[in-house]
Amino acid sequence: MLAKKLWLKQREGNEPEETGKEPPLKQARRTDGRAVAATLRARESALFRPVRSIGAVIDSLPFSLQTLGDTSFLTASVGRGFRVFECNKLKLSYIGPRFNEKVRALVTVGETIITALKSDIVVWHKLTEVGRFRGHHFSATVLCAVGSTYLLSAAKHELILWQLSDIGNRDAETSIDSEKSILGPLGRPKLSQTFGEVSCICHPPTYLNKVLVAGSGGQLELWNIRSMERIHSFKCLSTSDSQVPITSMKEANALDVVAIGFATGRIALMNIREDRILFELQQAQGRVTCLSFRSDDNSMPQLVSGAPSGDFVVWDLEKRRMHHLREAHRGPITSAQFLPKEPLLITSSNDNAVKMWIFDTADGMSRYLKGRCGCPGPAHRLQFYGEGDRELIVGGGFQGAGFLSKISFIQDQQNQEYSQASLKKMDSRTKEGGFPGALPPVIDMAVCEVRHYDWPSVVTAHNGLHTAMVWSAFNKALSTTALTPPVELNGGSPVSAVAVSSCGNYCVLGLENGALHRFNLQSGLHRGTIPKVAEGEPDPNSFGVKVPKRPAMAKVPAAPPRAHQGRVCGLIVTNNAQVVSIASHPKECCLKLWNLGSHEFLEQIMLVKGKQGPSCSLMRSFGALFAVCLGDGSLPVADLNSKSVVRTFHCGVPATDLAFAPDGRWLAATLCDGGLRVFDLPAARCIDSFIFAQPAMGLCFSPSGAFLMTTHAKNNSIQVWANKFLFDPSLSAPLLRPEPEPPINVEEPGPPEEGAAEESNDEMEDDHITPLGQSSTTPLDISLLTLSDVPPAKVLATLHLDLVKERNKLKEPPKPLPNAPFFLPTAHEGVTPRFAAPLGEEENDAAMEPAQRPSLFEELTAKADVASLPFQTMLRKQRYDKALEFLKSQTPSGVHLALEQIGPMASGDDLELQEGLKFFLHHVTQSHFADEVQAYLSLFLAAHGEEIAASKELQALCAELATAQ
Repeated sequence: MLAKKLWLKQREGNEPEETGKEPPLKQARRTDGRAVAATLRARESALFRPVRSIGAVIDSLPFSLQTLGDTSFLTASVGRGFRVFECNKLKLSYIGPRFNEKVRALVTVGETIITALKSDIVVWHKLTEVGRFRGHHFSATVLCAVGSTYLLSAAKHELILWQLSDIGNRDAETSIDSEKSILGPLGRPKLSQTFGEVSCICHPPTYLNKVLVAGSGGQLELWNIRSMERIHSFKCLSTSDSQVPITSMKEANALDVVAIGFATGRIALMNIREDRILFELQQAQGRVTCLSFRSDDNSMPQLVSGAPSGDFVVWDLEKRRMHHLREAHRGPITSAQFLPKEPLLITSSNDNAVKMWIFDTADGMSRYLKGRCGCPGPAHRLQFYGEGDRELIVGGGFQGAGFLSKISFIQDQQNQEYSQASLKKMDSRTKEGGFPGALPPVIDMAVCEVRHYDWPSVVTAHNGLHTAMVWSAFNKALSTTALTPPVELNGGSPVSAVAVSSCGNYCVLGLENGALHRFNLQSGLHRGTIPKVAEGEPDPNSFGVKVPKRPAMAKVPAAPPRAHQGRVCGLIVTNNAQVVSIASHPKECCLKLWNLGSHEFLEQIMLVKGKQGPSCSLMRSFGALFAVCLGDGSLPVADLNSKSVVRTFHCGVPATDLAFAPDGRWLAATLCDGGLRVFDLPAARCIDSFIFAQPAMGLCFSPSGAFLMTTHAKNNSIQVWANKFLFDPSLSAPLLRPEPEPPINVEEPGPPEEGAAEESNDEMEDDHITPLGQSSTTPLDISLLTLSDVPPAKVLATLHLDLVKERNKLKEPPKPLPNAPFFLPTAHEGVTPRFAAPLGEEENDAAMEPAQRPSLFEELTAKADVASLPFQTMLRKQRYDKALEFLKSQTPSGVHLALEQIGPMASGDDLELQEGLKFFLHHVTQSHFADEVQAYLSLFLAAHGEEIAASKELQALCAELATAQ
């Protein structure tokens, strides 16, 4: 092995340029790996990398149910992807790939999942893309599988038929060229101009190659998809609701019977063979969103219909009336289906929940069995609860109603929404003063983990609600205790901020009128207002002027003073029993400190110079550091120990939420324009800046500092971002990077790098070989050596392959098989017994015996006669990076074989050895993969030392390689 110095000179010159041209599609697919890596690095955050999203179960699209054997699987759409659940326990089976577009429709055929995107219809076999259908002018919104042979898709008034047999016959394990997997339409049924947009499609059983197509104009037609002809237009529906859109259809268990739901709530059970309505039902809840028939062995035939109010209605088809009504979801029910031959109903809604109901009572009533749920709506506040990065408590709102949920960071099946059943048990005094009967969205939240098992210790403030609600994290439910400030003591105003002491005994409420109230959290009793101003003592709002004493004859006590002039927008209780509060009034741009026990005013810290400044919006703390967001976009950070502002950062726009890192070094702020900035407090500078397509409403760091959580306005999930500097130690410190100037859009692909080399159109190129990219093996400087990322054992096995083979030899020869029983017919080949074939089958066995497979040497020799081997081709094309990747992907035996298959001894010439030396010179001067390159060079010299010694040109290259610095 050649000795390599630590400090090397920079490499002179560049790599030889490629001159070939490829078609545009192949050029886009075969982009240089280094350019792609550099582009991704330029368009991603400097500190964080997206990992996954938690709390997402299903979106507003209907799910697809498929039964395989004895198990049923539910496929649900989640924004830009899909998830598959096993229905027995609603356990997540696998998660599909993430798309660049949102899923518009979804259907399953066996193990195949078909998703409709913006312009294409993509067919998946688990995580492998099998094919694409392309031909719609609009985005397909309705998909219907006709058996396992055809697929019918609808986009507005356009209807297209596709053939699934070509894709279904392909092997899902093999990769398929994207050009060949794009299939065109099989036919286009031409709907009439008065039909309108296609709203739903149904394939009745026993109707071969025939489907029912319903339109938004209330028309229903029967089509033959093989002949592309309209068979019949139904007239029985046009008598009453001729212009009302048909919203859902479902075939019944009985032949020729189909249930049809309308936007007015009308449900018609129709005999499609006779074009006759059997009977009608009327859903009082409005639009019929979905229909499903019960198919188990039940004496009572039942039909379930979904409503936009979140309820599903169970109909008794024998008595032709409603059997019962069940409140199932917060939002409109988008899908409801019975499991085949089971009394189990699965429902879904846009409240991010899938629930299973069982009909096991004697009277046919349904009850809740199990379910999977996440955040019903966008989360406004989130905070980790308990030890480690295990679970979060999130609060927010959905369609004007508030919620509080537990989201597990480890297992999604542990997600649970806190129950609000205690609202019915609260007394009338609690509901006085703006209580609407249902909880409004959560605007602030405070928790204490110390009293988890003792009493409820989670307090929330709700939009426009005069009462702060108390929740039990142990029981996962709302407590009957509510904190309502007295009206005579500056109460009667909505609660805007809450804070809980670190001991879990006290809670402080901030109101919109500027008052502060302290409560005992265990008993819920009111302990007074803040401040308690005695007679003759200075009032903090009067700037040192003493309160005059009241006359002795006065009977009406004066109202207690308010802590602030405006709305209390930030409230925190410190560990040393101090209350820190801020208000949104411009004349109070300061932090006010109060004593928690005596309610005395202690001190105030001005955030800006002057008596009047911008208004405050929120406040977050870490120990003695308090960060405040001001209306002009500045973020002052105050220190309680020095009683002064120690840092000020300018963002330009107000922030929606703030969060300190667990070590207190970083401060993250989400902005109203969708940006997110991270500041380093000791260095007083911005170290990361990127922007989202949608503004983030809340964020928090995990207790370990490994992850950052963000929530967005139009997304029910919580996005997880990993700290790259904890998972990739090869990255340099963030302070060594330049300060980011323009924010980076992390959801948009970056522009292509200028000067990216184009690769030639080579038929012998191996597309599976990944080009060299920037990773932890990239040298920090050209003068430094960097080792590879492979285990040292592989390098040693490559160098000492003979020793490895000798060590792996069998210690004993294989033992012969035991003798066959005496009653089995045997024959002897010499002295070796074998089983004898039955009479008359010796010739058939000899004829069916396959030909002996040629040896590996014969295969390689025959291949070498036809075309060059991959390593030889790469050396001749001077593609040294590809050649190194080829060697890295081989086994130790494959490396020996590749290095020995060049030169005169392998039907080559000295030119291959010359290119081999240039290959090693190229990588030695680049200072990367030093251990592997030196190992390969040692094997190369050992295999071709005699040829190199006989050629002066090769000796000159060896001398240049030995003196390379």
